[in-house]
Amino acid sequence: MSDEALRDQLVRILDWEEAHVGFDKAIADLPPDKRGALAAGFEHSVWQLLEHMRIAQEDILDFCANPNYVHTMKWPDDYWPKHTAPPNSKAWDESVASFKKEREQ
Repeated sequence: MSDEALRDQLVRILDWEEAHVGFDKAIADLPPDKRGALAAGFEHSVWQLLEHMRIAQEDILDFCANPNYVHTMKWPDDYWPKHTAPPNSKAWDESVASFKKEREQ
C-alpha cells in the first residue's frame, strides 16, 4: 500500500460512522452536567474520555510530525485526567477545539 493510499484510508477511518457515532455527534448537545457523570458500568466520565483522546492524539501527532520528538509522558498517569468533570465550560470548549484542530492535522 502506498503512503498516499494509507493516508487516504486513515482520513476515511477518522470520519467513518458506519459502525459508531462520530466524535462531533457524540458530544453535540451533551448537557454540561453530564460531562463529568459516570455511567453505570463505566470507569471514566465523558470529560475523562475527551481529555484522554485529546492528550493521546496530541502525543501521537507530535511523534509523527516532530523529528525531535522525545517521549516524556508516563503511561497511564499522564494520559488520563484525575478529575471526572471539567473545571469549567471554558476548559471543556478548549479541549473540544484542541481535539478537532489536531484531528485535522
